[in-house]
Amino acid sequence: MKSIFNLINIGLVLSIFFISCEKDYIDPISRVDPGADAQAPTITITNPSSGTVTIPFTDTKTDMSFQFSASDDIELKNIDISLDGVKLASFATYVDYRKYSGNYLHKDLAIGNHSFSVTATDLAGKATTQTFPFTVTNRYQPVFASEKLYLPFGPNGDFKDIINLVAPSIVGSPSTNATAGRKGAAYQGATDGYISFPLAGLYSSQGISFCFWYKVNASPDRSGIVTINDNANDADDNRMQGLRLFREGSASSQRIKANVGTGTADSWNDGDVIDPSAGKWVHIAATISPTESKIYFDGVLKRTSTYSSFSFSTSTTMVIGSGAPSFAYWNHKSDLSLIDDFRVFNTALTPADIQLVMQQ
Repeated sequence: MKSIFNLINIGLVLSIFFISCEKDYIDPISRVDPGADAQAPTITITNPSSGTVTIPFTDTKTDMSFQFSASDDIELKNIDISLDGVKLASFATYVDYRKYSGNYLHKDLAIGNHSFSVTATDLAGKATTQTFPFTVTNRYQPVFASEKLYLPFGPNGDFKDIINLVAPSIVGSPSTNATAGRKGAAYQGATDGYISFPLAGLYSSQGISFCFWYKVNASPDRSGIVTINDNANDADDNRMQGLRLFREGSASSQRIKANVGTGTADSWNDGDVIDPSAGKWVHIAATISPTESKIYFDGVLKRTSTYSSFSFSTSTTMVIGSGAPSFAYWNHKSDLSLIDDFRVFNTALTPADIQLVMQQ
């Protein structure tokens, strides 16, 4: 009997609670007329976001994540997505019946021109289609118009310039270390080895700049890094033409220097030092303008040298990884260091430009 009274009391308390809530605290739910379906759905495609999708230059296909959203003033009925005119998927179930955000992963999309489309239809039958044309390419898009050569150093000895799709001449047995780079492969120097490219098109009257990541190997204690040949005779130390970017020092301190031919003399830039024992990647930038050379470490200007002009008039080749063949005297021969993301620009970059290159 006592249990019955307890149940009655609980029921009375709950009844009073619900009546009180409805009366004093919570408005009763009432249906609101959504109004007429006046507008067609709207669509936004967020990926791809650019007309060019660049994949690694060693790849021929990629996995593509298509991202999109659709909304309607009243209610979405269905959404269809297609690639190059072929339907990929349909969506008809939504948590929010007025808005849907979707993601679709398409595997092994080949290099070439493509078109991604989204069609959204509402309950009244009004439909909207949004189409986004894009191109998948493995050809590198330069950072600046002045970027004329880029060597990302692919695995298995790939030294190709991926702007011009040109391979260098190879002397000796330099290689690419597939795992030693900052993000993958890097140029690995070898004794008596280097690579070279034609100089034509790599500089202008406004100058030339080199940017690259560098992990120095202090053995040997001196080496050439980049050489624009002044002549092909090792015994001739005439430096009035061309350019020499090199290093020299000890196991604890390697100084990066530049020497620039001015036509009638040469100009020296003593740069700054790197500690090889730190085992760190350092971003090196050397800029040559009509009146001065500058050397930067990690985007910070280290030294400036001035001159009246620079002259490459008898130079035809740019060598990477050695002072040879024209600057092998004084033992500035092959460099056993690691080099990654080597770029050449046909003008003198600004500090802001160099910061942007470093971020690539």
